[in-house]
Amino acid sequence: MPRIRVIAAMLFMAALVVGVAVPSGADDLATAKGRQKRLQAELDAATRELAQIANERHWAAQRLGAARQRLGFVRDDLLKARQALGGHVASLYRAGGTRPLSGILGSSAEVVVSRIEFETIMLDGQLAAVDDARVAFDSYEQAIGEVNAAMAQMQKLERRAKRTVAELGKTFEKAKQVADKLAGFNKTVLVGGRFVSCPVSPPYSYIDSWGAARSGGRVHKGVDMMAAYGTPTVAPVSGRVEHRGSSLGGLSWYVYGDNGHTYYGTHLSGYANQGVGHVAAGTVIGYVGTSGNAPDGSPHLHFEFHPGGGEPVNPYPLAAAACPNH
Repeated sequence: MPRIRVIAAMLFMAALVVGVAVPSGADDLATAKGRQKRLQAELDAATRELAQIANERHWAAQRLGAARQRLGFVRDDLLKARQALGGHVASLYRAGGTRPLSGILGSSAEVVVSRIEFETIMLDGQLAAVDDARVAFDSYEQAIGEVNAAMAQMQKLERRAKRTVAELGKTFEKAKQVADKLAGFNKTVLVGGRFVSCPVSPPYSYIDSWGAARSGGRVHKGVDMMAAYGTPTVAPVSGRVEHRGSSLGGLSWYVYGDNGHTYYGTHLSGYANQGVGHVAAGTVIGYVGTSGNAPDGSPHLHFEFHPGGGEPVNPYPLAAAACPNH
């Protein structure tokens, strides 16, 4: 009987331990997954904000360029008007004199010609020259205001971008800790009957920015996968890997897939030595960075998909399928 009681007591204690430990573990996992979901939402929001800023930067730069061009035109008009008026005032000097040209056109648009001078000029038939000069001067000040407003908008966008990038970096650090806790790593998934790996290790964030405006009249021909600086990037499929760089993209990798398609990733911070030659899907071949023309402080992998090795197509559907945690 005592032995039976001991065994029963041990089973009871074991049941208590299991009963407590399993829900605790489940709660920890659920908590981690819930936090991962919230952090991913923050990452996605920041990524959308950066994409919006990039678009606004493009149009702000267009406005600034147009304002500067107009400023050049009205500056020429003002110079001609001043020269014309200067000739008329010189005639007035010879006829008896009046205050210098600066008394008529000062450094401020609020400078007003005195009534006596105005009447003198009117009597001499010079009103048209004054009107032309005043209009040119007002246009000049308006153009300066447009340039200053456009520059202020650019500076505002830069400050906004810095804040968003800082928030993104902090969120990536938090998300990385959660991803490590959940043993986050690149897995291959079946896409169209073939195994494909997400090209960036978690955590990451991206949106569909295909066709968005870029500097120099270009359009975006990939998907920008935001991630912390140094995050591993991997071969999306099995195939031959080449490392090449360019002034536009910086450090880049090319994967010539066994499936006949070509995959391109750029703006890397460095290459992985083992990631050359023929590799399996999921092999680390480089690291996220900001090389080339990528904005400082916004590390990401610019990822392109070239079916059959031809022109690029929107890689967002492929990325969404290969990166199921997004």
